[in-house]
Amino acid sequence: MIKLAGDDFNIEHFINTMSVKNPFGCRISSLYNTYDYHLPFVDYWIQADNHRCTSVIARLETSFILLLTDYSDLDEVSSFMRVSGAASIICDGKYTLNCGLNRVEGPILQSDSVMENKEIFEVIKPEVKEVYALISKCTSKNFAVPSYESFTLDVSHKLNKKTVRLYGVKQSELVSCIMTLAESSDSAVLGALATDPERRNMGYGAFLIKYINNVLTREGKTVFLHRAPDENIEFYNKLGFKVYGFWAEYK
Repeated sequence: MIKLAGDDFNIEHFINTMSVKNPFGCRISSLYNTYDYHLPFVDYWIQADNHRCTSVIARLETSFILLLTDYSDLDEVSSFMRVSGAASIICDGKYTLNCGLNRVEGPILQSDSVMENKEIFEVIKPEVKEVYALISKCTSKNFAVPSYESFTLDVSHKLNKKTVRLYGVKQSELVSCIMTLAESSDSAVLGALATDPERRNMGYGAFLIKYINNVLTREGKTVFLHRAPDENIEFYNKLGFKVYGFWAEYK
């Protein structure tokens, strides 16, 4: 049975319980702490059997995040996704959905220890508009730049809610930046590492990855990365990240 969060059903307990040291749970918890269920563009559900919560589902507009378990009723979840108008779904890649969308997948990397950082650059907290200008220079087949308005509004709100953070290195202008995509009490998902194409291979990206990893791990958080199948896995392995599992996205 899938049940919607509302004034008569507090889902926060289930999100917190299910999300421990889990990258998809981290994303759902972070979303819940940013946008509560009263807003028209978000929803949260649990799937439960007679004895336990088996899945947690979150929606931001037409994008869905699924926290699935070995007890999830995948047929019910798949049917729910089809009737919910999902345009994209991200979940643990060990589970397969029949939702009528195309599937791509890639590795999830993990770190829970401090990394040695020999490089020394001055770290700043950049303005959101500076970050957008930099990531706009870094489009690729695996990264499509969102609209300026949606990016700045969303990231600014999440910064205010302390569910993401931004760091950067500046040399007259911003040359590299890193941000968390989501944060919960015990985990963080990294995203949007960007370095000016003309300033690459100068150590900025590796420095910022280590810097933000060390800040987060010293806070007791496990750090997760979602990578494309052919993108920079060896780079992150050399830094100290290990394979946690893999993600699947349907879209």
